[in-house]
Amino acid sequence: MKKVFLVDDEIEVREGIRHCMDWENNGFLFCGDAPDGEMALPLIEQEQPDIVITDIKMPFMDGLELSRILRNKLPYTKIIILSGHDEFEYAREALRIQITEYCLKPLNATDLLDVLLKLSKQIDLEKKERDKLNELQNKATENENLTKNQFLLDLCEGMYSTTNAIKEADKLNIQLIASYYVVVMIELQQKLHPLIHSIPSFSIIQFQRNGKETVYIIKANSKQIITKQIQHIKEALKSSSGNIFGMGTVKDRIQDIPTSYQEAYAQVHNNRSFYAPLPITGIQSFFNRTEMKQFLSYGQTEEITPLCRGLIKELNRKSESHSFIYYYFLMEFTATVTDYLKSLSNNSNDHFVSSIQQIELNQSIHDSSQLASYMTSILTEVIQLRNQLKSKNYPLIQKAKEFMKEHYADSQLSLQKIADVVNVSPAYFSHIFSQEEGQTIKEYLTFIRIEKAKELLITTNEKTYEIALKVGYSDSHYFCNMFKRITTMTTREFKRQSLMKLN
Repeated sequence: MKKVFLVDDEIEVREGIRHCMDWENNGFLFCGDAPDGEMALPLIEQEQPDIVITDIKMPFMDGLELSRILRNKLPYTKIIILSGHDEFEYAREALRIQITEYCLKPLNATDLLDVLLKLSKQIDLEKKERDKLNELQNKATENENLTKNQFLLDLCEGMYSTTNAIKEADKLNIQLIASYYVVVMIELQQKLHPLIHSIPSFSIIQFQRNGKETVYIIKANSKQIITKQIQHIKEALKSSSGNIFGMGTVKDRIQDIPTSYQEAYAQVHNNRSFYAPLPITGIQSFFNRTEMKQFLSYGQTEEITPLCRGLIKELNRKSESHSFIYYYFLMEFTATVTDYLKSLSNNSNDHFVSSIQQIELNQSIHDSSQLASYMTSILTEVIQLRNQLKSKNYPLIQKAKEFMKEHYADSQLSLQKIADVVNVSPAYFSHIFSQEEGQTIKEYLTFIRIEKAKELLITTNEKTYEIALKVGYSDSHYFCNMFKRITTMTTREFKRQSLMKLN
């Protein structure tokens, strides 16, 4: 339904046009009229008509002056000039200000309807073209944002040399060069205090690591300024309790940004757990929260029984020296499950979280069979809930995971190769993988490689550099650093402890 507004100083003309046709049945809404341009302007701004019909000669403000103003204020509104004057100057001026139609009086109802229908089609066509253009622009902006996001993530993960980082940043119109840098990672639970927005935008480079974690690269040209900016952020985070955050140390080189990023990431990872460590050292030695969360994120229903069997076997051995270990194990297990459920980006699991927390208070589990039954039922429900929350991207992500599990030994395995397997662009797939899984593709691939390395360390006598090559690392020094960062042990320490456990 197109809205039509009429401006004419002759009341007979206004009344005649208003009643000359069945507006609604022809797809129009007659939304108002006025005797001159000055009185018409506020009404037109209020109604926002699609078509304005105006006389050319009127007192106070004529039709041409009104048209000039409307051209600026409402560029998509079509204007029909009505005139009893067929002088060339009027027509030339109307063309100059891009009047849509110039019609001579008298104009009968049929002719007017023909003009209106013609303009209605033109309006629809132009709107369709604008919508298409906006869609293309939005896609271009989205692709640009994904590319920027991927570049910044790769930069923080040490994928760029200083020279290449500066070149790529210039291509993406990112002002990277500064004297000092610090990385802040925030896992938002509540809205940040407005104080953080007081930091100048040119001092912050921001990107999303996944659905919840935002990474800020704060930069400045003096240590005093960046110290003040860090203090602002700390104050903002303190005033909005519930947010989990990590902050790296200040660096003075682009090549050291990954170090600050790793420091911030480690703090976030350590702060995520909202239960204090249990006072029984025997539990920590075999109940690994990180590994349990990995299972909750990627494990399948058929893997639950073997997992529970292994944990119960170790628990039975520990229970000989700790009479209350079943209860403490129950607390640790349910705390980890609750923590994982809270990390899911969906409110439908709130009731389930509450139920789990209530079960935590249950002290009736005293033997391994009761605990095994409890663990199996909880893990089954959690995995079913997790799978229900998976989006349409789930099949793509699973296919990519299987590909990485099969080809982890390829040191040349890249994001491009993985994206080619699922037939989407690297930037887009990296984005959806991080958003859905809560970790980057590189982090997931590293997890697979380190787990395989652990297995080889325990089951073979191969040298470290040989194991590094078998799990996809051509640089054994880099492999050793990565292994220690993830396991907090050297390969030799891990092998010695694992063999001692087995013995």
